[in-house]
Amino acid sequence: MRLGVIGAVVLGVVAAGCASSGSQPSADREMRAGVKAAAREYWQEAHFRFQRASELDPTSIKIQNNLAVSLEALGRYEEALEVYKLAVEKAPSNAVLKRNYARFAEFYASLARGVKPKEGGDAKP
Repeated sequence: MRLGVIGAVVLGVVAAGCASSGSQPSADREMRAGVKAAAREYWQEAHFRFQRASELDPTSIKIQNNLAVSLEALGRYEEALEVYKLAVEKAPSNAVLKRNYARFAEFYASLARGVKPKEGGDAKP
């Protein structure tokens, strides 16, 4: 009988842990949801998810990169520039981040000069 009670308590604790982890947001879960939204070009949703992921894990360069990409897609270029700059300062050797930032910097400079950007230069989350 005692083993049955202990087993029920352990099972209850495990079930409660599983239930609570499902309801708690995680940076990884938000990031995956953001990538799915971005793939569908639902940029407002993607930005929302990347912003939440960033709040949950502000040190993730991958999240910061995706946050910047979503800001670009929404036309919030000054904010994207700031996010890119901060991320590059933290991870200057991150190849994906450097490539996306270089593409954005080229686009942003063209925009400032009034030149239409080249087609096909989209950054990827």
